Amino acid sequence: MAAILIMLSGSFAFAEHPAAIGAGETGNAADLVVVKKPETKNSATTKTTYGITGTGKNGVSVAYYLENGDGSYSIMTNGEGEAVRTKIGAAGVFYKQMSLNEGHNKFAVRAEYGGQYQVVYFDVNLIKQEVIDNMNSFTNDVQGLFNGWL
Repeated sequence: MAAILIMLSGSFAFAEHPAAIGAGETGNAADLVVVKKPETKNSATTKTTYGITGTGKNGVSVAYYLENGDGSYSIMTNGEGEAVRTKIGAAGVFYKQMSLNEGHNKFAVRAEYGGQYQVVYFDVNLIKQEVIDNMNSFTNDVQGLFNGWL
């Protein structure tokens, strides 16, 4: 019975991710995870929450980091001060809903498995809806101007 409990507790253990990482750190692996959303390294949205999604190998531990403003990244914590991380299961997917601040929000996802790790960086820009509306209005005005000449 004790052996079964030890085996089960090991399967739920998380890798020890560092409390902070540097912006240039990439890791010693490149195939542990693939971030699917955001689709590019730089994205923009008008929504204050954003779902980070990806795929990876079963058993990979994924931790989420936020840029500190000085080029370094700190591991995100929950309300109890515990590191925010997930373990990829048999389905091979991971997901984390993030709150965004206005402007640039720089994140990193650090994946770890069996002594290998990979870091993926991305920036999600939260823009106000009024900025989008103003851009659309300007585009329509310019298009109307050219339509009158054609």
